Amino acid sequence: MTGPSVAVVGGGLSGLTAAYQLSRDLPGARITVLEASPAPGGCLDTVDFPSGPMELGAEAFIGRRPEAAELVAELGLADALQHPSGRSASILTGGRLVSMPAGTLMGLPSDASTLGEVLDPADVERAARETELPLDWEAGGDVSLGGLVAERFGPAVVTRLVDPMLGGVYAAPSRGLGLRQVVPGLALALDRGAPSLTAAAKELTAHRAPGPVFATLTGGYRVLVDTLATASGARIVTGARCTGLHREQGRYALDVAGANGRWTEVADLVVVAVPVPDAAPLLAATGGVDAAASSLAGIRTASSAVVALEVDRALDLPDRSGVLVATDEPVPFKAMTFTSRKWPHLDDRPGHLVRVSFGRLDDDEVLDSSDDTLTRMAVSGLADVCGSDPIVMHSRVRRWQNSLAEIGPGHDALIAEMRAGLAEGLPGVEVIGGATEGVGVPACIGSARAAARRLAAKWQD
Repeated sequence: MTGPSVAVVGGGLSGLTAAYQLSRDLPGARITVLEASPAPGGCLDTVDFPSGPMELGAEAFIGRRPEAAELVAELGLADALQHPSGRSASILTGGRLVSMPAGTLMGLPSDASTLGEVLDPADVERAARETELPLDWEAGGDVSLGGLVAERFGPAVVTRLVDPMLGGVYAAPSRGLGLRQVVPGLALALDRGAPSLTAAAKELTAHRAPGPVFATLTGGYRVLVDTLATASGARIVTGARCTGLHREQGRYALDVAGANGRWTEVADLVVVAVPVPDAAPLLAATGGVDAAASSLAGIRTASSAVVALEVDRALDLPDRSGVLVATDEPVPFKAMTFTSRKWPHLDDRPGHLVRVSFGRLDDDEVLDSSDDTLTRMAVSGLADVCGSDPIVMHSRVRRWQNSLAEIGPGHDALIAEMRAGLAEGLPGVEVIGGATEGVGVPACIGSARAAARRLAAKWQD
């Protein structure tokens, strides 16, 4: 039996994973990946510094989640896995670096007595009273994470602990994030009857799995991107932007614009794996799925930027993995990673490797700055943290437009509604990526493989 033709819109991690899974589940499928940028990879972007590879996008994945680890092993890349040194991050608050308090869960304290370096005495006292407050929690429900934490621990815990912890991943204040999606273990502990957030955090931190939390690959994420692209067997067309999607006689026609003109791709199955601002208009243009398109369009996204530096080793880097920044701290950057300190396999370079991150939801003023200005901000911030001016050996700036979705309360229900609308109005079309099942490498992989399996099952029916 002849396999279907498949068009994957977007050649980032989600799109490449979907193409790979479809090639396994539908042997003989003719798969085309349409990627608007000059190269596949999306938010996985490994570049070459003079001294070796450096990540300008996602840096690592959570090794304790199965999705990424399983895919890496399946692709024969397990021997390339690397783990961090175990150094912890500091928090920049009140103009000084302080240690991350022990026993926190995404910034939520399990013991308020450990918060003295981060909070004022009055704020510590308020946080300690959280266990005394009655907890109104509906099993299976979802609420604003930041709203609940501020209500029970006080706003200082949000500003100086929770938001700094989540800012690098979501670039959105925790008040706009749903507890169940962002910290699912906490929601489940509350469902089971934990009497307070403190008790739930204590339960979860006491039963953390041993071993490293994060992992990456020797040679960087480029290795995963290249291996996925090859293993998928897909035809990957770069510089190809999908501008329209139409249903015609049971198949789909995709309008594509490229450097050499415009053309139409015809496919039986379609995977849309691009950011929300690009995906929502494609769905809306097809007609008949207005509710699904509106649901997707309602998800807010944030842009960000990374300044990657290699600096002379004369600079005395703190013996930490990096710096998280309290949201009330008057500095333009939101986080700083001491890459050489964090990853032992990268600590043999001539200089120290450092990444400085910028960008929060609804705060684009800093991102409007030029690349040179962002680099100066990054170097100045590094000098302030280290107490002396760094000698910059190499630098790169990478901007990420609308790359991070705000995963709000009730997000699961919203996505389920969107998928139901697609199943009825556009059968054979799936939408995946960081705005569906959650932000991060494992979530994107899991979303892509699940969507590919649904499409394969529909076709085989």
